[in-house]
Amino acid sequence: MGSRSGAASTAESLEELIRGRIVAGIHVGRLSPGDRLPSYREVADEVGTDLRAVARAYAALEQKGLVEVRGRSGVFVAPQERVGGRVLAETAVWFVDVLREAWNRRIPAADLPAFARECTAARVVRCAFLESTVDQVESIGAELRDDFGFDVCSATADHFGTGADGTRMDAVQKARGADFIATTAFHAAELREVADQLGLPLVVIRINPQFTREVQRTLSQGGLTVVCVDPLFAERVRLVAGDVNSDGLKTVLASDRAQVASLDLSQPVLVSEAARRQLDDLRLPRSFPDQPMISPESARELHALLVRFNLEAAERAPAA
Repeated sequence: MGSRSGAASTAESLEELIRGRIVAGIHVGRLSPGDRLPSYREVADEVGTDLRAVARAYAALEQKGLVEVRGRSGVFVAPQERVGGRVLAETAVWFVDVLREAWNRRIPAADLPAFARECTAARVVRCAFLESTVDQVESIGAELRDDFGFDVCSATADHFGTGADGTRMDAVQKARGADFIATTAFHAAELREVADQLGLPLVVIRINPQFTREVQRTLSQGGLTVVCVDPLFAERVRLVAGDVNSDGLKTVLASDRAQVASLDLSQPVLVSEAARRQLDDLRLPRSFPDQPMISPESARELHALLVRFNLEAAERAPAA
């Protein structure tokens, strides 16, 4: 029984991985109906699974109208209807499932918007995001603000000095007044002490595996240039790449505007948010990869905190 459950979970995660890539590509304009998608073999080699699992995932997505499987010709993005001329049909189908799950919990469709606001917008949730590179502070901080709606106070770990009593005074000061602290695995141990001292939850943000796979896939096909403010960020990307063509990863600092301006934009270029901000007057490639940096697991943890703090605030609010 356990093995069947595990196999089902793996199949669902593979389907969700492929679906997420396709939907993201359509939304940002990288994919259009009729575009060829990676073959069964390419997907199997990339994620380390067998061809039958990939075939099942593509078949499930074909049933949902997201792809077309054309035998030996390959797999292609299916024509995407836009409901009302604006919303992708696939997204509309997803929201139908949301409404059905609300109905299962006896939440009427008319009450769902108010319930969503109560869970996500009853109060401002403050996040202290502390990291060691300005590139990650800007990139992940922007996702925390724009995708989750947090009020983000960010600082680089270089500012986290140690006081005479052994506490990290700057970290404590930055986090004071926040509802929770977020960081990456590079600073989890030291900031766990700060979180414990202040009695705050600590979220250790993990990098999205899809981001990692896209970087590795790009390097395996040639090379990748990283444009950043802090060279440490490029070293982090190199860690993500692992052993995949590490010689193909090049670094260009945002301070070298002449070199940035001379980049071949037809080749893959990863520009950090911090670098993009400094170089906003130059022509830069669109965001690469088309994936968020925050992993789905970390997103779930962040959403759980968002809902928890908002529902607690709603419970304390005086009745109308």
